[in-house]
Amino acid sequence: MKSYSGATFCFGIAALALLYGCSDIIDRANIFGSDEKVVVAEVGGRKIYLSDIDKEAQRYSPLFKLKEIKSPGQKAKLKESILHRVVDNIALEMEALRLKIPVTEEELDDEVHSLLGEYDDAKFQLTLAENKISFNEWKEALKKGIMIRKLVLSEIDSKIKVSEPEIKSYFKSNAEEFKWPERVRARQIMVDDETKAEQIRKRLLKKYDFAKMAKAESQSPDAADGGDLGFFGRGQMPPEFEAALFKLKVGEISEVIKSIYGFHLFVVTKKEKPRAMTYDEARERIRKILMTVKREKEFKNWLRKIKSELDVKTYPLALSAHR
Repeated sequence: MKSYSGATFCFGIAALALLYGCSDIIDRANIFGSDEKVVVAEVGGRKIYLSDIDKEAQRYSPLFKLKEIKSPGQKAKLKESILHRVVDNIALEMEALRLKIPVTEEELDDEVHSLLGEYDDAKFQLTLAENKISFNEWKEALKKGIMIRKLVLSEIDSKIKVSEPEIKSYFKSNAEEFKWPERVRARQIMVDDETKAEQIRKRLLKKYDFAKMAKAESQSPDAADGGDLGFFGRGQMPPEFEAALFKLKVGEISEVIKSIYGFHLFVVTKKEKPRAMTYDEARERIRKILMTVKREKEFKNWLRKIKSELDVKTYPLALSAHR
């Protein structure tokens, strides 16, 4: 499972900004009236110019809705925020390079496929063109993101421990937060023909074993498990399924229900009323909560240390002088 923290998202967000909300991307004209010669920060001797902040703002424009920002005060706060992101990213990148954190081609390819998925290639290429960025530049940004993520995993996550007493203490103090909603467990049979579904239902009503029928007739991936769908609560199933399932009694066979996948029959095998989770049921969720809290604290302290070693300098007057 991937673990992310704070500034580690920045490169990924910039890349994702190219995929979503593209119609909101602003014109290439400078947002803040940038000057390429104005230095607004230095990180380990590497200069950051006002024009760099402008370029980063354009990457984030779909997320921040920059077109709607008219107030000079709001623009100034946004510039400060973006400057801090850029400084943090560069500091993390330098630390990853210092520690020689590797990124393999396989890792990079996996990340590309994960982000793009089934995204329309023509639209993606158009988005890159509109933002005057090449596919290789986009991949390089992703590579930096992976490198930073691995750095954080190595330097932060691998060193954080959550003890059993801590988990038990949290559970004791916050037990009200951990409750199961109303849930049902059900089996299904899915076929692609309504007449066949009706015939199967007639056999089931004569007490034919539902699980055996599912294994023999169902075309759903869960057929091998006798159509077992496991437990689920409200909002986890398509509305047409949910409406039927939560009304059925245990052991009752549903009517034939049509969906985009085919024709379905359901039987509810168990119902659970809302109840409090046991410690064992809540344990992993609590562990993740405590990990997140510790990670954020450790990450801030660790990043502060890295930046102090790199002698980071920011020049707020230079930033605010150009609006």
